[in-house]
Amino acid sequence: MTFTGTESCGNSPKNMFVARFEENLFIGDESALAEVVAEDCVLQIVGSGGVETSTGRDEVVAALLGLYASNPVAGHLEAAITHGKAGAAWGQWEYSSDGEDIGYFSDTFWFRNNKAEEFAQIRTFRL
Repeated sequence: MTFTGTESCGNSPKNMFVARFEENLFIGDESALAEVVAEDCVLQIVGSGGVETSTGRDEVVAALLGLYASNPVAGHLEAAITHGKAGAAWGQWEYSSDGEDIGYFSDTFWFRNNKAEEFAQIRTFRL
């Protein structure tokens, strides 16, 4: 299991905050995710079937971890950017070592405050 791309996001502490979130999501680090998801966070998962909404830290973390229950073999973060209380990240997950089963993601984030200590809202788009 490899995750690449976080080294290119180091020009800003907030960018790194977002990049670390994506890496922790990839490796399934439940405690690290819970540390940065606000108690009243709202998650929207947008896919071809519509939108699924989860509310509250426990529900949001469980839904996020459920996105990758099939254990990706590799992931790549193309970029993590932030501005003010908003952030975004995008990249891909590979579910097979032959490169035949690839999923793409684009995540948007709203921080609780400008310090980027936790997420108040997350919207994730999956293909």
